[in-house]
Amino acid sequence: MTKLTRQVIVTASAILCAVPAFANPAQKPDVAPFYAFTGKWRGTGELVEAGQEPAKLAMKLICAKSADSAAVSCEMSARNKQMNMAESDLFGVDPVTGTAHWYAVTNQGETHDHIVQWSDANNLNAHYAWQQDGKQMEENIAVAFRGRTMSFKSTVTADGKEMETFSAKLAHY
Repeated sequence: MTKLTRQVIVTASAILCAVPAFANPAQKPDVAPFYAFTGKWRGTGELVEAGQEPAKLAMKLICAKSADSAAVSCEMSARNKQMNMAESDLFGVDPVTGTAHWYAVTNQGETHDHIVQWSDANNLNAHYAWQQDGKQMEENIAVAFRGRTMSFKSTVTADGKEMETFSAKLAHY
């Protein structure tokens, strides 16, 4: 047996032994609350940045169950004549800790891992914190579902001072 063959066998064995720990059906996370996002949504939003005029935006959000219903993925667009914002989201729950996550990646160069808490079946709060240019940054998002409508408000602060809000009201279509 060559050294390369032994290395391949050892690597393959390590991978195969690790898979059952992650595939334990007894630890299947409860992602059902995130199913409220599924479907096609559209509406209007408003982006307000410190020191600037509010920007009105036409919005679309398309969400579907993914990863064999263990997650929800979404594609969001918000645009007007001056800007075009795009965001990809992935919602899931860590089966070991039970922590709910909202991963967001935007065409604005942002990549955030929000920690999510549901206050009830229709309301969630998400939080992400980071350091930027020596400042403590935080994003807090509140999402509310009411029948066939969804509203959200994202607030970004720097050292506790409000820098930006992004809010919207969307309806299923």
